Amino acid sequence: MMLQRPRLAYAQARMLARLAALPTAAEWQRLAGARTLAAYLEEARATGLNDWVQGFSGLSGPHDLDRGCRALARESTRVTADWAPPAWRAAIQWLGWLPWLPVLEGLARGEGWPSWATLDTELVGLSDEQGEPHPGKLSAAGLDRLLVGADASAVAGLWLERWRSLWPGCGRGCRRDLEGLIALLEAHLSTFRQAAMPSAWGLREDLRERLRHRLHLAPTRPAVLFGYLAILFLDLERLRAALMSRAVFATA
Repeated sequence: MMLQRPRLAYAQARMLARLAALPTAAEWQRLAGARTLAAYLEEARATGLNDWVQGFSGLSGPHDLDRGCRALARESTRVTADWAPPAWRAAIQWLGWLPWLPVLEGLARGEGWPSWATLDTELVGLSDEQGEPHPGKLSAAGLDRLLVGADASAVAGLWLERWRSLWPGCGRGCRRDLEGLIALLEAHLSTFRQAAMPSAWGLREDLRERLRHRLHLAPTRPAVLFGYLAILFLDLERLRAALMSRAVFATA
């Protein structure tokens, strides 16, 4: 653990710099005033969202936006893994599959790939020449274990089990931090699923603040890597919702 601390300190500096560049509550509120997709993107390019929206335009359709946001989440895990101690990189990169869990749940139900799979780089990489799921490629990515028993309701739990198995050896404090992060996220999901729609963003903002607070409690422990990504994923989710709503409205 002592050998990891310099690398974790480096990662924390990079993470804090990235978080500081993300929109403030006031900037999100200002962005919400943009009525069209083109106007929203123009405003977003003047904020810390610029890197995320570069690949979009006012003509981007819902599938383009959805696919782009999934790719941004995946890229975020890759960048963070590069900052992190090598022993933690596999666990970090495993988070990159989270946006595809609904697709894997469909696969577990026997539905095959969705119609847009040929446009999704990650799914193309898991497909055979006919564009169908390739068992060997799924196995090489570690995703076959999520499909055991063909039970879609078990996919998320199996994903979590696999994530835990990728943690390298660490002390009690390290594991306590990680389990605490899991408990925080599970509590949020439990509350969120029962909450009324108007309170949804308030619950997300509360979770974001809790995650930010945790980053400062143990800055050189591995859990900060995953708390940071949870914050990025929350902001990406918010961006996706804003972009998708405007794209759908424009085509409705």
